[in-house]
Amino acid sequence: MAFSDLFKNITPVRDTEEQLRSHILWFIFIRVLLFTLLLGVTYLLQSKDRLIILPPPFIILTFILVLYGYSIGSALYLQKQTAHLRRFGLIQLLSDTVFMSLLVYATGCSQSIFTAVFILPIIAGGLILYRIGGLIPAAAATILYGTVLTLEYLDYIPSYFHDARYIPVEDSLVAMNVFAVYGLTFFLIAMLSGMLAQRLRTTEDALTRTELKFDRLLLLYKQIFDDIITGIITVDDADVITSFNPAAENITGYPQKDMLGRRLRDIFPQLSAVSSERHVADLEKKNGTTIRVGFSCSALRMSSDPALNEPACTNCKVITLQDISRVEEMEQQMRKAEKMAAIGELSASIAHDFRNPLAAISGSAQILDIELDGRKPEEAATRHSLTKIILRESDRMARTITNFLDYARPAVPDPEWFNLLKLATETADTVSEIMSDENTPCRIQLTIPERLEIYADRQLIQLALGHLLKNSCYASRKKGSPVYLSAVD
Repeated sequence: MAFSDLFKNITPVRDTEEQLRSHILWFIFIRVLLFTLLLGVTYLLQSKDRLIILPPPFIILTFILVLYGYSIGSALYLQKQTAHLRRFGLIQLLSDTVFMSLLVYATGCSQSIFTAVFILPIIAGGLILYRIGGLIPAAAATILYGTVLTLEYLDYIPSYFHDARYIPVEDSLVAMNVFAVYGLTFFLIAMLSGMLAQRLRTTEDALTRTELKFDRLLLLYKQIFDDIITGIITVDDADVITSFNPAAENITGYPQKDMLGRRLRDIFPQLSAVSSERHVADLEKKNGTTIRVGFSCSALRMSSDPALNEPACTNCKVITLQDISRVEEMEQQMRKAEKMAAIGELSASIAHDFRNPLAAISGSAQILDIELDGRKPEEAATRHSLTKIILRESDRMARTITNFLDYARPAVPDPEWFNLLKLATETADTVSEIMSDENTPCRIQLTIPERLEIYADRQLIQLALGHLLKNSCYASRKKGSPVYLSAVD
C-alpha cells in the first residue's frame, strides 16, 4: 500500500474539516499541558535522595522550550486553510511518540515513571483519526520504546543515571519481557480505542441521521403549520395561547406577537369550546368587522420533557377555525337559486295552463268572425274589428307564453342541415309583418349566400333570428334606417 493511500484510510470520527482541526488543536494543547505538569510536578516533588531519575534543569528547560516551540508552530500552521489535516494529525501523533520516547529515555529508560504516557497518542489517534490512526502511533511507540530499551541494554545511558538509584539492565530476557509487555499493551490499547472510535462513529452517524430526519420533519410540520389555510391555535393548561399560525392571523386580524402568552377566553370567549364537535360562531376581528367562523376543539396530548424539566400537558388544546362567511353566502345563493328554480317551474306550469283558455278564446273569436259575414255591413265591420283585436292579442299572448316556456324549459337541440338564406327570408317576412301590424314598419336587407348550408336546430335559430331582428327594428325606427343581416361562409 502506497504511503499516500495510508493517509486516505485515516478518517476522522466526524468527517468535517473544522471538527478535525479543532480536535488536533486540542490535542496540541493537551500535549503542552501534560508535559509541563508531569515535569513540573515531578521536579517539585523530587526527594533529596533522588529516588526519581530526572535530567539536569538545563536539559528539562531545553526540552520544554523545544516542545513549546514545536507546539506553537504546529498550532499556527494548523490555522492555514490549505493544511492537509489528516496528514498533519498523523505527524503530530508521531511527534508525540518521539517526545515521549525522549522523556522516557532521559528519565530512566525501563525504570522511567513516564512510560505510561505512550498511551496518550495511541488513544488520541484512535479517537481522532479512527482505527488505523491508533495503530500507527502504537507501532511507533513500540519501535521507539524498543530502541530506548536497546540503548539501555547496550549501556548508552546518560551519566546522571548513576547519581540516582538506577539499576542497570544486564539480563536481555528481562529487557525483552518489558518490551513485550509494553508492546502488547500499546497495540491492545490501539485496538480498544479503535473499537471505541468505531462505536462512537456509528453512534454519531445514527444521531446525525436522526437529527437530519427530525429537522426535515420539523421543517415539514412548520411548513404545513404556516401554509395551511385553516387557522390553528394551541393553548396550554391555563388556556394561554402557545402558538398562532398565519392563517389564524388572516382570519382574526390579530398578529401572532400580540396573541402569544394571552388567555384565549379573554380575546375569543366563543372559541373556548370543550367538545370536539364542529361549532359555528360570530367572531369579531381586530378591525371591528364580524365574520362567521367554523371551529372545533380537540385535546392536545403532550408528554413531559425531562430535558427541559417540563411536566406533561394533560389539558392542552388545539383549536382549528375557518372563515365560513363566503361559504354561507354561497349556501344562501344556492338556496335562493333553488327557490327561483321552483318558482320558474311553477310559473311554467301556470303559463302552460293559460294556453288552453287562450286557444279557446282565439277559436271562439274565429268562429264568431265567420258567423258575422251574413250580418249588416255596419255591424259586421265593427265586430270584425273587435274579433281581429281579440285574435291579434291572443296570438301575441300565445307567443309570449311560448317564449316563456322555451326559457323555463329549454328544449333539447335537434340539429339538421338547412339553407340559412331561406330560413332568414321567412323570419324577416314574419318580423316585417309583425312590425307593420304594430305600426312600426321595418326594412330588412339580407346579405347571405344562396347556397350557404348550416348544421343547427332550425327552430332555435329561427327564434334567435326573430328576436334579433325585432330588437334591431325597434332600435332603428327612430332613425328610419334599414336593418342589415349578413352571413359569411
